[in-house]
Amino acid sequence: MKNLGLYFHIPFCNSKCLYCDFDSGISDYLHKKRYANALMKEIDMAITKYSLNDYEIDTVFIGGGTPTSLDEDLLQKVLQKIDKSFNFSDNLEYTIEMNPNSVTDEKIEIIRESKINRVSIGLQSTNMIELKALGRTHTYEEFLSTYKKLRNKGFTNISIDLMMGIPNQDFKTYEENLRNIISLMPEHISAYMLIIEEGTPFFDMYEKGIISVDDELTLKLYEYTINKLQQYGYNQYEFSNFAKKGYECKHNIKYWKVEEYLGFGQNSHSLFGEKRFENYSDEYINRIEKGELPINNVQEHTKKDMYEEWIFLKLRMNEGIDISELDKQFDINFKEKYSGSLKKLYKENLIQEYDKYLRLTTKGIEVSNTVFLEFI
Repeated sequence: MKNLGLYFHIPFCNSKCLYCDFDSGISDYLHKKRYANALMKEIDMAITKYSLNDYEIDTVFIGGGTPTSLDEDLLQKVLQKIDKSFNFSDNLEYTIEMNPNSVTDEKIEIIRESKINRVSIGLQSTNMIELKALGRTHTYEEFLSTYKKLRNKGFTNISIDLMMGIPNQDFKTYEENLRNIISLMPEHISAYMLIIEEGTPFFDMYEKGIISVDDELTLKLYEYTINKLQQYGYNQYEFSNFAKKGYECKHNIKYWKVEEYLGFGQNSHSLFGEKRFENYSDEYINRIEKGELPINNVQEHTKKDMYEEWIFLKLRMNEGIDISELDKQFDINFKEKYSGSLKKLYKENLIQEYDKYLRLTTKGIEVSNTVFLEFI
């Protein structure tokens, strides 16, 4: 059987953060119920259309939004539907995202009774002032309570999200954030820089000068994070992701290695059958209720597309790109074709020695788009 990853989008949150540009928002129970029913119907339709019984599912990721903002009965129905609908690998990695204040004891029990074996908690900061600045509605104490409950229920693969570059954040507060998280010994830490996206409240505040971002400090925090986490046994395997040995996120690695995955739910994306496509957002439920798969913007996954994705995605990973594999896949002599760029980037300490692999240095990661464009 061929392996496949599945992503399920739950577009609901208890509140909308000021920096968030994801397809998510606050909704009432009736709309959530209608959406959950549509999602479960989409599963049945997709199994038939794509012959998914011929695939072995080795990764599942339920993201959002905040999946655990679903009411208990809806969360249970959706998880039970997923669990009974597919052929799962014996080495299945099955992740659900949650926010600390979106979880009840009953929801944790529902999750424990499902096939889920990995939990990703959106913390962002252990500092209450920073949490409020981000528009987060949970406290650090609520996070600690949720984390402890998950451990007590036997979850042995937990990831924690941490943000750097928060407005008015300084080195001392970030250092304390990172120290607090390390002390909990999670298996995985996602530490990423705040990006102010257009269309968010943060963008308007930034444009009006209400908030500012110190890029120089953020880069210092990033370098500090890499060095500090390495000291405690966390391997940086991707720009923003650090894991204890064997706990790298297999699902996200599929994205970065340009492997097949299928998305369910509104505005979800897929790479399947040599095509990239996405689901409608606003029309999602209506199309499902009419008996149509809500597919939009289907594009052939050409060799040119795949080459560019290898550069933009595979280079995000610390293992980089096997140059001989690149040559074979795309029938090129990469080192000959880009000899000048490679010499220049190496001299500028943006890439590592490139005899067999193309890998970025820490400095290269910080200006990664500039490096990528040298090879496109």
